[in-house]
Amino acid sequence: MRRPLRYMVSIGVAILAVAGVRVFCIGSYRISTGAMKPVLQEGDCVLVNKWHGSSNPGRNRIAVFGDPSGQAAGSSSLFLGRCVGMPGDTLQITADGYTVNGRLIRIASEKTFCIRKNIRPALLETLDRLDIPLRSVAEDSLYITIRLSAREESLLRENLHQVLPVEPAPAVQRSFTFVIPSAGWNYRPDSASLFLYSHVITQETGGRVQADGGKLFVDGEALTVYRFARDYYWMLSDDGEAVDSRHLGLIPRTHVAGNVWLCWYGKNRSHPFKRIN
Repeated sequence: MRRPLRYMVSIGVAILAVAGVRVFCIGSYRISTGAMKPVLQEGDCVLVNKWHGSSNPGRNRIAVFGDPSGQAAGSSSLFLGRCVGMPGDTLQITADGYTVNGRLIRIASEKTFCIRKNIRPALLETLDRLDIPLRSVAEDSLYITIRLSAREESLLRENLHQVLPVEPAPAVQRSFTFVIPSAGWNYRPDSASLFLYSHVITQETGGRVQADGGKLFVDGEALTVYRFARDYYWMLSDDGEAVDSRHLGLIPRTHVAGNVWLCWYGKNRSHPFKRIN
């Protein structure tokens, strides 16, 4: 059962000056997930730098973030992941993992499976009951192709072993390349990439801009260019099985609490006040 971060205490330290001195803010959180093992363990207490700057959230830093849709395990859920994709980065999803600006980040714990489409209702009900996200790769008239971790595969087979044949997918895999939006980036809508951006565009505009038929519309008129208002990030957990951008999609800056800075209490007593980089 995946569990989000449980908010324990929020400590706000503010230093204000009339002449424009920055506000410094730190939050304290208790880790209730194994998303970043072995760097952080369940039960660890960490300090999070909540002052947003050019390096917060920072590249490859561990960050606390929320679900932008508010649908994953409750609207107030917080999650833990590594910020592998920054605004403006080019990210490619392949069978081997994720390539960010040409650098491969492997996700070795997942495999791809084909599941018969005629039992889709039973599949979706079981995935929801077992708290397994539907990470769909492709779909045709006969099969739904999804990615599962070893633990997820075992759970699924135990619960649907009589009605759900899970078969290894063909060796041929698709890849998909996209740019992580940054504030002010002009995006020209196309049907190939709009499925990824449409949800965040709808959220940015409060539903005023809608996607339909591979195009964006505002007040009934098609948009040729959409300018993003926010910076976005791509978060991945270190263990490959926790909730991250593979399930939640692009994470807007407004939903990132900040970089994890210091572990001030944990099971490993040999490293008190351990810096987290």
